[in-house]
Amino acid sequence: MEKKKIAILGSGMSALTSAYELSSYENWQDRYDITIYQMGWRLGGKTATGRGPNERIQEHGIHIAQGWYENAFRLIQDSYKECEKHNLMPDSPFKSWEDGFDREDTTLLTHFDPKTNQWIKKNIIFPSNNYIPGQGGPLPFSAIVKKAVGLILEILFGTDPNKKSLLSAASESAKEIKAPEHHSLWENFKSKLEGFVKDKVFKHEGEKLLNYVAELVQHLSEGDHDHSARKDHHSMINELLDTLSKWITKLIDSIADHDEYFYWLAVFVEFGIVNMKGTFDDVYDPETHELDYERINELDYREWLQKHGASERLLSSAMVRFLYTGTFHNLTGADQQGSLAAGVGLHFLTNSAGYKGSFVWKFKAGTADTMITPIYLVLKNRGVNFKFFHKVEQVHYSDSGAIEKVSMAEQVTLKNGTYTPTYKFKNLDVWPGEPLYDQIDDAQAKALKEGKYDLEESWCGWKNVGQVSLEKGKDFDYVILGIPIDVLGGQEGICKEIIENNQAWYNMYHHVKSIPTMSMQLWIKPTLKELGMNLPDWGFPEGSLPNLVTYADPQYSFIDMSQVMPYENWNEDKPGVLIYYTGSFLDPEEIPPFSDHHYPHEQLERIMRVSEQWLRDKMGWFFPNATTLEYPEGMKLSVIHDFSKAAKTDYGRLKTQFFRANVNPTDRYTLSLPGSNKYRLKTDESGFENLILTGDWINFGVNVGYYEGAIVSGLQAGQAVRDKLGLPSETAIFNGVKLK
Repeated sequence: MEKKKIAILGSGMSALTSAYELSSYENWQDRYDITIYQMGWRLGGKTATGRGPNERIQEHGIHIAQGWYENAFRLIQDSYKECEKHNLMPDSPFKSWEDGFDREDTTLLTHFDPKTNQWIKKNIIFPSNNYIPGQGGPLPFSAIVKKAVGLILEILFGTDPNKKSLLSAASESAKEIKAPEHHSLWENFKSKLEGFVKDKVFKHEGEKLLNYVAELVQHLSEGDHDHSARKDHHSMINELLDTLSKWITKLIDSIADHDEYFYWLAVFVEFGIVNMKGTFDDVYDPETHELDYERINELDYREWLQKHGASERLLSSAMVRFLYTGTFHNLTGADQQGSLAAGVGLHFLTNSAGYKGSFVWKFKAGTADTMITPIYLVLKNRGVNFKFFHKVEQVHYSDSGAIEKVSMAEQVTLKNGTYTPTYKFKNLDVWPGEPLYDQIDDAQAKALKEGKYDLEESWCGWKNVGQVSLEKGKDFDYVILGIPIDVLGGQEGICKEIIENNQAWYNMYHHVKSIPTMSMQLWIKPTLKELGMNLPDWGFPEGSLPNLVTYADPQYSFIDMSQVMPYENWNEDKPGVLIYYTGSFLDPEEIPPFSDHHYPHEQLERIMRVSEQWLRDKMGWFFPNATTLEYPEGMKLSVIHDFSKAAKTDYGRLKTQFFRANVNPTDRYTLSLPGSNKYRLKTDESGFENLILTGDWINFGVNVGYYEGAIVSGLQAGQAVRDKLGLPSETAIFNGVKLK
């Protein structure tokens, strides 16, 4: 076989994963070469990390790993294992992948109660388990349903002195519950479960029926039933859930308005039942016996919940808002109240319930320091080539059926022709917040620093030093396009020629939307307890580092990330707590052309001003010891660490922290709006025989913007190239929960 050349454009998680997949096979270098072309000085795309004053870690936003990120954890585990095998990180404090993470089981939900005009909170401690993420594939759907049923049963019938009135109300409302004895399957089903029932002591008919649902789902996913039997099982599940839904609606209406405690119970139980009922009504296909989430993607998630009987209380609850804010969809839709494809939202929710180990796994150092570094070192050691400071300008259209030419700019001249992107700090290979200028031509390095040019910024105005033209057959045989969708079209789009000449690309670019996000990192001098947030008083174990995704706009997500501070550079001046914040925001009416070099700086100033006011208005609930008479609901900014040591105003002190306005086309968050999924192209649907697509904007399955999805699409891209070369692929791709 003639040796082929593969050019990968971009270096986000999908592009890096495609390179990792392609280079994971024995003797791959006998078949092809791999070169990654990357704008700027670092890898990782939206997961890239930089360093600032005091070697502080600077992120694009909040990045964590969730326990259901099966492909991501497998990739991380494999890269650490290979680094150990080849001694690529000999002095790293992270000897294994486990060393690079802290587990966290606590989450905080908040809800604004318009009746009392105040926020109310609910802490959740997700029970840890013995599963290891990245090993064994996703949990089966039946196991997730059993977990959900178990949680509902614990909420309704678990031992808790506060539940006496609930149990009384449940017993009273249960008088109308009737098992579906008329169903043709009922007698047979009852006899099969006699042993199960004998071993259980049911306090309540509702408890019995909920257990029956879990058992039926288990039977439904077993392989020894024929089509007719599965349809009967499905029919009976629907009847049981319909019965339970009517009972729980009546029960909840009798308790929900009593107090805050019962409000949260009502929301949790209704949320579980409505989602289960909707899943078996709409998503489970009785003909194919598969879960088909695409069937409801024309609807908004709230619209779909309402269709299945969700109350207004549930629709406005933190449980529902969690999906919109957690996926940056909270400002979308015609009324800017949120719009999220129902199938995408439900699939994301179902996957989340299948977490392994802990619900949240936090990186101990920067995202890139912990995750990108070992991947980069493995790829480099395998022989993958990296071309930094290469900015793609056009993937040219051709009517030959193949991509014939790619034009790109060379941003700077490197002294030695190659670039080493990391440096050592506390024995970690870390990534700088700006280029390592000593590797760049001296005159260019001086001009970059004096002009404060950001080579990752579309509006920066830097004059590139050269042009590079890649040609088919000479520089590449196959191209993997791993650059975000907002870069592809528009006046400056790198695929505008293709979009103008291909209807499928035109539809995709104009229907798959994105939104800018903001982030703020605050290094605060007092500890949480000194600020007035005593964790046990909030229902959290001492030592936990809570996270929150449902607070007030715009910085509605925040998380304690103090565990990374040992990998920053602090002496006696170490802050007491480090908190990351993030949220989405809306574009101005018109986004200016790239010739307007002030635009990103104006947007950064905009979010800093908004964040200043938000802190003064909102953080007092969490930090009561940091309030003032002037700002009784907020926090005084004097508690923030002053990196300049010379700030004369509160805003000057705030400006020494780290902010990002992710307005660059490469940084925006890809949305999954109702009706947009059908316009996404799959990895091998570019319409060109040698062009493979990858990224969170393609149709990779779950289709929501998160790096686990980007990794899935990267695996798909790598395997698509192998398939075109007639080579086998062995890596399993886990793309969400399956029924069986």
